[in-house]
Amino acid sequence: MGEIIFHILIMFGMGVFYKESFDVNLARITDPIGPVGFPRLIIIFSFILLAISLFKTIRKYSKEKHIAKTPVEFNKVFLGILVLIALFIQFVGYLGFILSILLLLCATYYILGQRKIPKTLLMSFIGTSFFVILFGKILSVPLPRGVGILKILSYLIY
Repeated sequence: MGEIIFHILIMFGMGVFYKESFDVNLARITDPIGPVGFPRLIIIFSFILLAISLFKTIRKYSKEKHIAKTPVEFNKVFLGILVLIALFIQFVGYLGFILSILLLLCATYYILGQRKIPKTLLMSFIGTSFFVILFGKILSVPLPRGVGILKILSYLIY
């Protein structure tokens, strides 16, 4: 039953996005489709796929015996990653993006079972470099810089 409700909520969200696409300023239309043509096409395509998936889910639900199932327990890895993400969000403003993502990746590798420290550090450094180059340099996304000396160092990198 949860899958059906989830499908309906996502379909509702797609409907809201489609409705909001009519409020886009169309004053400078240079092409026949306009600036909202592609987003509307994606929304319609998503809605069709959601409708098909909802239909299959309802069919599966009606065929199953409605036995009460116990919910899946949260395991330590899942809860650990949730805590790490919460800590990342909390401290990224103070530590800056580079140090925060480096610590996040190191801790995530450790929680997932990677106990070799050199490999963990290497993979974390490569991941951090990838994110900084992709978002900081190529896409010019303003990443959090941190405070104090971390802010000054971040200007040297991105």
